[in-house]
Amino acid sequence: MIRQIRFEDGKSRIAEGIRSLCRALSLEGGILVKGTYCFSAAEVAKELEGEDLFMNQGIRLACAAISEINEVTGCGTRETARMMGSLLSVCERKAASGINPVFLAKDLKQAADSLEAAVLNGSFFSGKSKGELIGQITRDPETARMILKGTEAGELVVKESMYADTRLQITRGMHLDGPLTVGESGTFSEVLVLIVNRPLSSFGELVPLLQKLGQQKLFILADQIEGEALSLLSANVKKDRLHVWAMKAPGIGRRKEDIMGDVAVLTDTRVFDGMYPCSIEEIPLQMLGKANVLTAAGTYTVIEGDADRDMVRNRIVDIKKKIGDPKTNYYDKQKLRERLAALNGTAPVLYAGGDTLSQSKEEKRRIEYAVAYAQTIERYGIYHTKDLLSVSFKSEAEKMLAQVISKSLDGEEISTWLLVLMLRKVCGLMVMWLTTGAVMVSTGYDREDLELIKNGVDIERLRG
Repeated sequence: MIRQIRFEDGKSRIAEGIRSLCRALSLEGGILVKGTYCFSAAEVAKELEGEDLFMNQGIRLACAAISEINEVTGCGTRETARMMGSLLSVCERKAASGINPVFLAKDLKQAADSLEAAVLNGSFFSGKSKGELIGQITRDPETARMILKGTEAGELVVKESMYADTRLQITRGMHLDGPLTVGESGTFSEVLVLIVNRPLSSFGELVPLLQKLGQQKLFILADQIEGEALSLLSANVKKDRLHVWAMKAPGIGRRKEDIMGDVAVLTDTRVFDGMYPCSIEEIPLQMLGKANVLTAAGTYTVIEGDADRDMVRNRIVDIKKKIGDPKTNYYDKQKLRERLAALNGTAPVLYAGGDTLSQSKEEKRRIEYAVAYAQTIERYGIYHTKDLLSVSFKSEAEKMLAQVISKSLDGEEISTWLLVLMLRKVCGLMVMWLTTGAVMVSTGYDREDLELIKNGVDIERLRG
């Protein structure tokens, strides 16, 4: 990748990029972006980016910190932007006065750690109910009621709706998107389950297993069902010789494998590859999974299994660890929450409506922020902003940081976790900026990069 390097000039341009985004996000109310009012730091940052690559880098760094705080706490865009802009100005003045930036960064990090401990010790729990906390963000009692009902039912998943109205849908069991390739729609009980993570094209390898079925029902979830297997299965099902339903596993790549694994755990079976632990012809009925209820609709299938088992609980714990991993991006977290809801046996989905696609996206974001806000308040409590100035400061850096935070906050109370994340993310960004020497950005792609791009490789994500 072709790179461009600058030293002090690059550092100052990064600061200008951070300041430009903070200036825009510090304003009261929504920000008009492409004809609609927007509260998303990412969308505003995208519009602010220009030809200066070093300023763009600063905008992206500030946007990443603010967006991560939004996703976790559901609020804090304006407060974080104000704090970031004020703290950047203070750090610039102190660095210009001759203070060693490395020593200043060290003092700032110690001050942030000290204030974080003081905030966590001084937090208390709000007397408001979860519904009232959600209503503060949504400003719609009906939407708050649906969110509360969905969160009580299970792991709530928020999706964009094709309709103008926001609606809640609670599904019992694991929801698999996609039409049936074999079999008719309906609801069936006590169905055996076969999961194969490779294409099924030979009917001959299925015959030994089908002969063992007798009058029992079988559901096949495979990577692909094609050729002879598809035509002969369909023909025998239509003539009522077999009670078989089959569909292609939803998703692609790693996500498809994860879904297959989830279905296998829920139905108490394993994913077969045709070789290990045995071939398709040798599979005994005892190794097949079991679905208590199978609901086959036109565009989806729902499987209800036994969710109250150790294997299911262990898989849920693993998924929760991935959700809590800071390296997991926002999109992957949403998909992991969908898997979590399916394994829990109850999948509440709230479809965020809007007259246009942009309004639907904005409503979806608002609902997600409302849920996150209520969860963080319920778990970590709130903090009185006036208590921050009454903390006994051990250093000048702590006093300076407390004053910057106090000027950035509007209300008398703030989410404790929001304030903690502001200290961590904003101070972390300032420490990085203070200790930065050379700034390097990419200005284009060389021959090797172009070859990787042709093969579908995301080189920006690959090389950071």
